[in-house]
Amino acid sequence: MKIVDVHLHLGPCKVFDLDTSEEALMGAIQKNKIDAALVEPYPGTPDVKKTHNDIAKLMKKYPKKIFGVVNLNPHQDEREYNAEVDRLIKGEGFVGIKLHTIGHAISPLATDAKKVFEAAKRYRVPLMIHTGAGIPFALPSMVIPMAQAYPDLPIILFHSGMAHIYSTEAYIAAKLCKNIYLEGSWISINEKMWFVNDLGSERIVLGTDLPENTAVEIFQYRSANLSDKDLANVLGENAIRLFKLKI
Repeated sequence: MKIVDVHLHLGPCKVFDLDTSEEALMGAIQKNKIDAALVEPYPGTPDVKKTHNDIAKLMKKYPKKIFGVVNLNPHQDEREYNAEVDRLIKGEGFVGIKLHTIGHAISPLATDAKKVFEAAKRYRVPLMIHTGAGIPFALPSMVIPMAQAYPDLPIILFHSGMAHIYSTEAYIAAKLCKNIYLEGSWISINEKMWFVNDLGSERIVLGTDLPENTAVEIFQYRSANLSDKDLANVLGENAIRLFKLKI
């Protein structure tokens, strides 16, 4: 049964006062027998280009195990934004794009956010969006109009609202929009089971966010009394399909 973690970070973050070293990242991946991990910079990295380059180096060091995700501040010139996305996806082989609502202070409905949706559509890669902490921009419901405007774009709501009140919003968003998928880091095991049982295991992906949380998230799904097929879908098969991973 393949394990793919779609939500891990590398490097420092001045927004959340975090710093994930290569040793901590790879330690969590190896200890938890993760077959592949999608890694992105934190939104508060002091040097975003360097961190993206460090992830690209990790991809070369650990081929078919580490895959990069673009996480750029959308509040910049559109040509510069697109040029860096192009460099990372076409040049370095990154497999997804992130819209960090709280870290970059942006609503999914903002004008600058549209360039992120357009880039994901253009490169045919999934778009991951931070939800939960940072309302109103991070409300899962804010994504619904854009998901409806981009029906062929796979959109993953990271954290699924992050708390019980907003996980209900994430559920409603996914119920309304078939192109919305849910990543449930930091929500309860009961909410995870609800999503799998109601939305279907094909709509849920594993994400752990921090090395300290990696074992917890995997253990919750393994403890949820899921069928082998449902567990395989959530732990890895959905991510392999969505991101077209060759592992």
